[in-house]
Amino acid sequence: MIFHPVVAWPWLAIILPLFAGGLFLTGVKPRSRAVWLAIPRLLALAALFIMLAQPQRRRDVVTILRPQLAVLVDNSESMTDPADAGQPRRADRVREWLKSPALEQAGKDFDVRFFSVDSGLNERDPGSLKFDGGASNILGSLGKAAERFRGQPLAGVLLLSDGLDTTAEKPADTGVAVDTFELEKPFKPRAAPKHVTLGVDYPPRVVVGWDTEIRANITATGMNGRTVAVELWRDGVRKSESAAAFNEDEQTRQLAFPLSEDRPGSVNYEVRAGAEKYPFVVQVLEPGNRILYIQNALGFDFKFLRKAIVTDRNLQLSAYVRWADGSLVNVSDNGARTALDLSAKALAEDAVILLGDLPPDALSAEHTRAIRDFVDRGGGLVLLGGPNVSSPLLPAKLPAEYREGNFPVEITATGLHHPVFGPLFARVKDFPPLLTCDVVAGAAPDAEVLLQALVDGVPRPLVVSQRFGKGRVVAILTDTLWRWRLAAVGWPPYETFWTQLMDWLIPKKLGGGNGDALELFTERSNYAPGEKPEVRAILHRTAQPATLPLQVRTPDGRVFEYLMHPAKGGYRCEVEPNVPGLYKVVSTIDGKTAETRFVVARPPTELTGRPTDRALLEKIAEMNRGHFYKMEDWNKWRADLHFPEQHFSRVEMSDLWNTPYLLAFLMAALACDWILRKAWNLP
Repeated sequence: MIFHPVVAWPWLAIILPLFAGGLFLTGVKPRSRAVWLAIPRLLALAALFIMLAQPQRRRDVVTILRPQLAVLVDNSESMTDPADAGQPRRADRVREWLKSPALEQAGKDFDVRFFSVDSGLNERDPGSLKFDGGASNILGSLGKAAERFRGQPLAGVLLLSDGLDTTAEKPADTGVAVDTFELEKPFKPRAAPKHVTLGVDYPPRVVVGWDTEIRANITATGMNGRTVAVELWRDGVRKSESAAAFNEDEQTRQLAFPLSEDRPGSVNYEVRAGAEKYPFVVQVLEPGNRILYIQNALGFDFKFLRKAIVTDRNLQLSAYVRWADGSLVNVSDNGARTALDLSAKALAEDAVILLGDLPPDALSAEHTRAIRDFVDRGGGLVLLGGPNVSSPLLPAKLPAEYREGNFPVEITATGLHHPVFGPLFARVKDFPPLLTCDVVAGAAPDAEVLLQALVDGVPRPLVVSQRFGKGRVVAILTDTLWRWRLAAVGWPPYETFWTQLMDWLIPKKLGGGNGDALELFTERSNYAPGEKPEVRAILHRTAQPATLPLQVRTPDGRVFEYLMHPAKGGYRCEVEPNVPGLYKVVSTIDGKTAETRFVVARPPTELTGRPTDRALLEKIAEMNRGHFYKMEDWNKWRADLHFPEQHFSRVEMSDLWNTPYLLAFLMAALACDWILRKAWNLP
């Protein structure tokens, strides 16, 4: 207890006794009434003493910060594989483990966080696991979990998996303790059936005359000592053949087939390995698949955007940066043009122009007109945000206030159905917030807002697209989109965004062309069964019909008729594939015909009949200072997990005199004294 008296203690020792003595020298008769009057006055005096002494209570408050515990659950399809008929499936073992007493006790001692592991790492409720993931990136997810909790009190990681990692990574020390668990007793696996699975990495778009390649990944089971013939077919004709030799029961080989086309159009390709077939479509474009990027200064936005584009083997980048003296310097690695030429002839070789927040004096009026004509003829233009954002082609209302802060972002309903984002971004729940935003009053009348930022709780356009002539303009009203590359958790949206944006902006044919043309396209060229591809059409003419006819020819020869209805930017229609294979989509209006194609293919299954990879699970635990627990030892992990609690102490001072209760007590005592005096007719 600590006191802070208003006056010195000696003065209080003199004043209060004198005041107390005066309470009884009232001359009230009889004596009993004097006693009754003295009681409330003494109580009031006590309250007054407390107020004058100003006592405080001092105490040390200790806060205990519970350490965190990460539980990673393999959500891949292999967890449901009935590899051994005499044992429960691995997914059932996981559900049993999640109800174990050790985990229940851990919930009282730790801050337990649950994550699912398949192709990526995602935090989620364990009750929502469906065990339907198409891949198992176990080792990569462990590294992401360690990075996510870096600098935090992480007691350890508990990994519930069958160890059947589908990546080529090797176990490594993550810097945190990792415990693994047995989900399946050793058993003698049945003879593995001979099986070949195909995976193909191919460029969805290529340019006439460019040399690239198609990569085929052939995974074989039970093919030790055998050779599998792998063929590449083009439009129903075998184009080339190679062979993959296997010397293990479980092995993956990669083959590459050269790809070069001499004329534009859609080409049907198919990779065959035994009875397995992988069909896909490649769009062949006329020359002009070049990207011209002009940036105001070097920085994160330039570094990561440049890297995202140059890693796309279908794109050729010419990058220029504005130096301090105002000159534009070429920083390309691919031997592209060295002198910046913005003439109509030079721009005719480009597909897309990226302008990175250039000040008004960076480009002349002649250059601005050339870029405007380039877009009008069918080119793509991307305007990047920053302090200097301004352009007559900007699909947003100026002025734009450049603000710094923390701005959450969200995809609009239009964005989720747009090729720039589409279904791949529907599963991204939490985009990393951006650090800057060009706050505009709104979008242009005919523009589409694909992504918006929350500025002071108000949604503002962030990614806006608009047609201009035969071309397209996209504004990205921030210069910190690179945050998606550095701060994203799980699947990184940054590279995917730029890939899909370039794919959408690159015209099928540049320079002039038929002003009354019909353009037909889908978001992607490959879909999984159950997905509903959205076909979009753009009719380049003034008079727009109410609907457009659409004809879909299925792989089994049937034809379905659809109607495309008007939507922002053209016409849209969802089609429902009924069987796997190649689909041909055609639309005809007033003698103008457009065609596109897409493939529906089943993804490779993880149901291989393989037993748990105990060696990998034991290796992970060993390299990360953890334990591999057999089923009979499941509950021992809690006793082996030692992590000191973090205690934080602070001094808390609380006033005992400055309270409404003490004031109310004083007023009540004085009121009792007044009531008694009035009742006895005393002054």
